[in-house]
Amino acid sequence: MMKHLNSENMKKNILILIVIFLTLHKSVVAQEDSKSNMDVYIHVGYNLGGLAPVSFPNTIREIKSYSPGFSPVIGLESSYKLKGGWGIGSGIGLDWKGMKVTDRVQYFHTIITMDGSSLEGDFTGTNTTNVKNMYLSIPLYASYTTENRWRFKGGMYFAWLLDGSFTGSVSDGYLRKGNSLGEKVEVDYAAFDFSDELNNFDLGISVGAEKYLFGNFGVAGNLKWGLIPGFPESFTGIDFNMYNIYLDLGITYKIF
Repeated sequence: MMKHLNSENMKKNILILIVIFLTLHKSVVAQEDSKSNMDVYIHVGYNLGGLAPVSFPNTIREIKSYSPGFSPVIGLESSYKLKGGWGIGSGIGLDWKGMKVTDRVQYFHTIITMDGSSLEGDFTGTNTTNVKNMYLSIPLYASYTTENRWRFKGGMYFAWLLDGSFTGSVSDGYLRKGNSLGEKVEVDYAAFDFSDELNNFDLGISVGAEKYLFGNFGVAGNLKWGLIPGFPESFTGIDFNMYNIYLDLGITYKIF
C-alpha cells in the first residue's frame, strides 16, 4: 500500500507551506523597506538523479532505461548579506524526487508478491523500479557572491517526506527462495511495493552555483546528496543502502 497523506492532510500541509511563504515574504519586505541586508530569491527547477546506491552492487548487471519522472522543485530563500560578498541563508520549498529505472539483475535480493503470496529471495531477470517522493525541504547554507554576478552556495538540507511511493515489478526470470542457493521459482511477472517502508526524514549536503544573466534572472544548478538511507536498517527488501542523489537544474529570480 502506498505510503501517503490523505487528500485532506495534503491540502493542510500545502496551505501551511503557503502561509509560511507569505509570512517570510512579508517579513523580508518590511526589512527591505528599512534598507536591511536581506535578499530574497524564488527558485523553480527540475531534479535529475535517483534514489540510488553510492556504488552499484554487482547484482545490477545493466541499466536498460532511466527517466527522472515528475520531479520539479519550487522554493523561496532568504539570505543575509555579510561583509566581502559572503552571506548566510535559509528557505523552504517543495522537492519532488522521482525516477523510473529498468535494469537487468542477477541474484538481486528482494521481496515480491506473486499469486497473492509474498516471496523473499534472490531474483535474476528484469527489474523495474518507480520512485515518486515529495519532500518539504529546508536548506541552510553559506554563500559567496562575486562581482561578475556569480553566487556560490554550500551547506545542508533537511527534508520531511510528505508523500512517498516506491513500487515496481520483476519479470522474465526466476527467484531463489531465501538466498542464491534456495528453491528456484519461475517468475513471469510479479510486483513489489515498499512505500510504507520509506524513511520519513532525510538530510544531506547541498552545493550549487547561480549565474545572473538578465537583471534579476539567473540560471542555477544545485547538487543535493542525501546522507540518510531511503530505507531503515531493519528493511530486508533491498540488501544495499540507497540515497537521494539529485542535481537540481533551474532558474532563480532575485525578488529584491
